[in-house]
Amino acid sequence: MNACTKLTGVLAALVLSACGPTPKAMSLRIPPPPDTVPGSIRVYGDHLPADRAEHVRQTLRGTEPKILAAYENYVQATPGVEGRVQLRIGVNTEGKVVEVARVYSEVNESLGTAVRPILEKLDFGAGPEAYAYYTLEFKPEPLEVQNVATDFAATPPALVATIENRSAFHLPAVAATVTVLGPEKIKPLRVYRRKVKKAFDPGERARIRIPVGSEWATARNSFLVTMSAADVEEAAEKD
Repeated sequence: MNACTKLTGVLAALVLSACGPTPKAMSLRIPPPPDTVPGSIRVYGDHLPADRAEHVRQTLRGTEPKILAAYENYVQATPGVEGRVQLRIGVNTEGKVVEVARVYSEVNESLGTAVRPILEKLDFGAGPEAYAYYTLEFKPEPLEVQNVATDFAATPPALVATIENRSAFHLPAVAATVTVLGPEKIKPLRVYRRKVKKAFDPGERARIRIPVGSEWATARNSFLVTMSAADVEEAAEKD
């Protein structure tokens, strides 16, 4: 029977501790951490080929919509949490994650605990072992809706929202939640969720068209728009 293993220590508040076959240990010496630049991913290895380093980097980058979603869920219960956290991720020759260690943090440990499983499940494929330092930055309202206009003469009718990515996350797609309110603004008449296939880089600002049902496209109604990250693999837009 395989035992659960757990690494403890000041620099390893986040650790890989799942039961199952013991991952192959790493022989690579742990490199010193780089500066905590938000959004940076630095990959280290022993004569690590450039394509392997880039593969590790892009695989980690691909988790950003899930990490941002985990943060947004977390702050619903624990509002006001923001700051940087730098993680050290160890990838063995089998491509398995053998360590997720918190090296630097301005946020509490429970947020890191919410993010850790996303990284632990990654499979990088067999190749040279590597360490990656990944600096995340969490801040409230990462996707800011700056204004919303209407274009009801279009087919189909649409809202035109100006969105800014205030985070350090690279987002391959976003989703809009539209709440339709009547003249009394008491009870929502309808709630739409629309996936928008628009990639957003950190700091980018863009206008997004969000279709709405023609039965609600009237100046008598008002519309509340919120934005969130979406996975590329996520199903097509849902109501």
